[in-house]
Amino acid sequence: MTIMTMTLKDNVRHPLNLLLVFILPSVLLIIPSTSGGFPFGLTLFGMANMYCAFLLTRPIATDRMQNIIIRIASSPLRYFRYLFEHLASYMVLLFVQVILFVLGIKIIYKDAVWSHVLLITLYCSYSAMILSFSLAWNSLFRSYNTSLGLFSGIGSLMCLVTGVSIPLVFLPDQLIAFTRVLPTYWLPYALSAINAQDGSKILLGHSILLLYALIFFLLGSKRRY
Repeated sequence: MTIMTMTLKDNVRHPLNLLLVFILPSVLLIIPSTSGGFPFGLTLFGMANMYCAFLLTRPIATDRMQNIIIRIASSPLRYFRYLFEHLASYMVLLFVQVILFVLGIKIIYKDAVWSHVLLITLYCSYSAMILSFSLAWNSLFRSYNTSLGLFSGIGSLMCLVTGVSIPLVFLPDQLIAFTRVLPTYWLPYALSAINAQDGSKILLGHSILLLYALIFFLLGSKRRY
């Protein structure tokens, strides 16, 4: 049995993971649209996805904090394989979450969203970025409880000022000019571009999310402690 299979089975066995990954996002489908745009639940999904990704990466964080990473490095199991298979299993769960969420959008809103394929690819790019961000974030701390406590506050603040938990139209232009450097900004940006059918902005949103994903992965994949 591979590490990826074992990790998937371990995550599926936890009722809390099933609730957060598969049930909680469905509640967002009933949130109405604002100012003629997409239903706001499509943007708020980014916040639910963020916390799901963070909680899924807990095993890697605890292995690192308990110095199990050091023992893995000295074993026949290569560290890169250990990390890659864990992240791949988490990405599979987030991908299933995205598919179920977009399927719900298709059922409830039908043709109000003109491209469900673009939504799936955008959410997957965002999920990859958040997964890498969570990996990099946890690498900064020796205690998972400290990491979780700070992430809960800072993550919520990031979502607030970048238009994930409040529509971009309600944010002042002066604030948006500064928050563009934050990775979560590019989800509502790209969703607005999909709503406007602006191909160049959609591509820009994808590109920046994937660039952030690569940067955070390189930062977070370093063996520490």
